[in-house]
Amino acid sequence: MKHFECVCVRFYRQDMIYRKRLFIPLLVIAIVAAALLADSLLPSPVSVFRNRQTLGGTGVVQPSVPTGLTWNPKVQQPPTTQDRMVIYNAQISLETGEIQVVVSKIATLAEGYGGYVAGSSLSTYGTQTVAEIIVRVPKDRFRAAVGQIEGYGKLLDERTTSDDVTKQFVDLKARLFNLHRQEESLQGILAMAKTVDEVLQVERELERVRGEIESLQGQIKYLEGNVEMSNIMVQLTEPQPPFTPPGMGWGETLQISLAVLFAVVRGLIILAIGIAPLAAIAVPAFYIYRRRTTKRTA
Repeated sequence: MKHFECVCVRFYRQDMIYRKRLFIPLLVIAIVAAALLADSLLPSPVSVFRNRQTLGGTGVVQPSVPTGLTWNPKVQQPPTTQDRMVIYNAQISLETGEIQVVVSKIATLAEGYGGYVAGSSLSTYGTQTVAEIIVRVPKDRFRAAVGQIEGYGKLLDERTTSDDVTKQFVDLKARLFNLHRQEESLQGILAMAKTVDEVLQVERELERVRGEIESLQGQIKYLEGNVEMSNIMVQLTEPQPPFTPPGMGWGETLQISLAVLFAVVRGLIILAIGIAPLAAIAVPAFYIYRRRTTKRTA
């Protein structure tokens, strides 16, 4: 019995040694196979570097593209915080005796600053001439232009206003961004449409969105134009002529007196001629009436 147990123990030890010797080669083979498999599946560092291309600093990594296909994503960024958008306007009233000259100076000034004349008018009231000219100049030349125009005559009135449209501009930009995204989504839906009704519905919605996009683009362009070019309206008037009392020349006074005398004499003569027929009838009648009255009293 003891001999049998010794044989079993010896056999068990030999089996364990054999398993250990077999396990180590199998483990090495498995590690090598796994490394080869991983190397075949993962791209090389050179290919990874070549395929990583950033789009214009936006941080979007371009994936590898199969041959024959193009990848051209439209990366759109929402509107961000920007400088203040302010519209400047000015109204200036000047008094000058050389209106035409001053109008020409203002037009030349605006063109020299990179602006233009938006409108002008010239009117005459009695003996006084009034003119109005509207010019637009770049916003960075607004203060200089106003100060120079004020020196072209006697300043009667000057008003400047500023309208901050930053919030309105940012809101329009955000709405335009969302509408562009809607347009892209609708174009994708249109490509998947299968029936005529679906195509017509998507096209109607696309037409509506594009109309809103054009409207917002017009409003944004209008605001940008008013911000970039400031408006200056100048009113020009001539000074009132000084009051001069009438002259006291004796010759003129005598002439006027004689004219008045002749007019009075002429009027008396006309009056006498007009009363003469009535007097020719009234005087005899009065004489006869008085004579009869005297006889009755006697």
